[in-house]
Amino acid sequence: MTMRNARFILVLVGVLLPYAARLPRGIGWLQQYTDTGMGGWLFLSAFNAIAWGAMLAISFMYRRPASLVAPCLLGFGFLAWAHGTMDLGADAQAALALVIIPIYALLPIAVGGAIGYIVDRRWRRHDAA
Repeated sequence: MTMRNARFILVLVGVLLPYAARLPRGIGWLQQYTDTGMGGWLFLSAFNAIAWGAMLAISFMYRRPASLVAPCLLGFGFLAWAHGTMDLGADAQAALALVIIPIYALLPIAVGGAIGYIVDRRWRRHDAA
């Protein structure tokens, strides 16, 4: 797999993840995200782009696609947990979490990015030797 393909898959997973994370709890949970019209879809996609955009930016520091495993596992894992457990019907201010979730995801993404960078550097040294 090339880095270009890995980046394409990263973006695709990033866009679809909020919806896929809601599926295990049923169609009612999925409809909380999908019954919003075009404005709601754009709102969710724009703020979610903060998280997958950070992972995409980190990918440009790597030479090997396997280095993306750490930031993607930690970042997408946090996002899947957050989107999968948040009930928009619980409170009038629950929708504010859609803004906060991607910002909070930056910490696990950064930790995973550092781990991936260390792994990528070691592979570079191994290849040079």
